Amino acid sequence: MRLADCTPEKAAEAWGRLKEVRPLILHVTNAVAAALQANVCLAVGAAPLMSQYPEETEELVGLSQGFLVNLGTPTEAALETVKRGMRAAGAKGCLVLLDPVGYGASRFRVENTNALLHEYSFSIIKGNAGEISLLAGVGGATKGVDALSAGDLKRGVQELARKYGCVACATGEVDYLSDGESVVCVSGGSSMLPYLSGSGCVAGTVVLSAAAACKSAELGTLCGLLAMGIASERAEAKSSGSGTFASVLIDELHRLNPEDFRLEARRWQVI
Repeated sequence: MRLADCTPEKAAEAWGRLKEVRPLILHVTNAVAAALQANVCLAVGAAPLMSQYPEETEELVGLSQGFLVNLGTPTEAALETVKRGMRAAGAKGCLVLLDPVGYGASRFRVENTNALLHEYSFSIIKGNAGEISLLAGVGGATKGVDALSAGDLKRGVQELARKYGCVACATGEVDYLSDGESVVCVSGGSSMLPYLSGSGCVAGTVVLSAAAACKSAELGTLCGLLAMGIASERAEAKSSGSGTFASVLIDELHRLNPEDFRLEARRWQVI
């Protein structure tokens, strides 16, 4: 499915599939966000599996419908797990998401991310506005793992998608995603998200869960970004600060239903 073919009705159907299919999502992710991602994965209807042990990777990928690669706190074991997992995912045809956390923060992160992209094929590349801008070479800046500024994100996501044959998306005040042809922007979302460590990692989990359930990187990415926008706004309205926001966000993601996606069609448009 191409992004141009996505509709509110199809996004609603994709979200409905999540709790029917309950896809298993193998995470190689960072120590900061792992527990939050696991809880969010369960909340939306998927099943989380966390591992950074290389020896079991091929077997676990064989069981999974999605493989999430997030090297926010990189280790040698995690990198070896990713490499083994990518080889197994390629052979199986498993959907794979790369979250280049902290791209630009160090030479190590830049070189390892570039090497992974050169050697393996990813279904989805998802990062914050600064990371994706730097990765695409369209400007932007980061501070550690956070975005400081964005470049030309419309051009950036489209060029990344074309170069790597995937869906590319950049999250921020407005989210941008592309399949290499169309570019879609998704508006809305909570101003509290930058105050929740791991909120971008959570978005990766939601996106890949939806994509694995509907077996479409394009529709799943759009569906996941819409879900984060709707749920985070509702969570902000009910929380009293960044601490309670985290728990209420999980609640609101759990409460989302297909009808929400039909009613919130105004949030996204092809640009």
